[in-house]
Amino acid sequence: INASITAFPLQLKYLIKMKFIATILVAAVAVQSASAFVAGPQCQRTIVSSSTQQSMGLFDFFSEDARKEREAKKQAEVEEQEKLQREIIARRSNPKKMEEYEAKVRVRRALRMNGEDDAADAIDIYSGEDEKIVGLN
Repeated sequence: INASITAFPLQLKYLIKMKFIATILVAAVAVQSASAFVAGPQCQRTIVSSSTQQSMGLFDFFSEDARKEREAKKQAEVEEQEKLQREIIARRSNPKKMEEYEAKVRVRRALRMNGEDDAADAIDIYSGEDEKIVGLN
């Protein structure tokens, strides 16, 4: 019983502190919400130009033009990869081209090891010529 009597003043202190903190919080919220009703500066009107075609964002993905554009992009990428693959096949069958390729790779690796990444990126491994290979074209 004596312990509960001595603990009562501590509980009363915490209760007073809690009420004080709650009052401050209520006052802060009231001040913040009151500023929501204050008239602010007028926004300038912007001129909106309209066109006959509207961009719908997500729905543009399903349009016929978007589908054709995606297919053309995909086809161009496939053709580029096939061209590079034909060049690789031609290089593997020609010892002279393979030596040139290996020399370029050695130079590029040496540049990267020296920290010259920009110079290494400038070395073009692929010639860009479309190779004609019987059975693949």
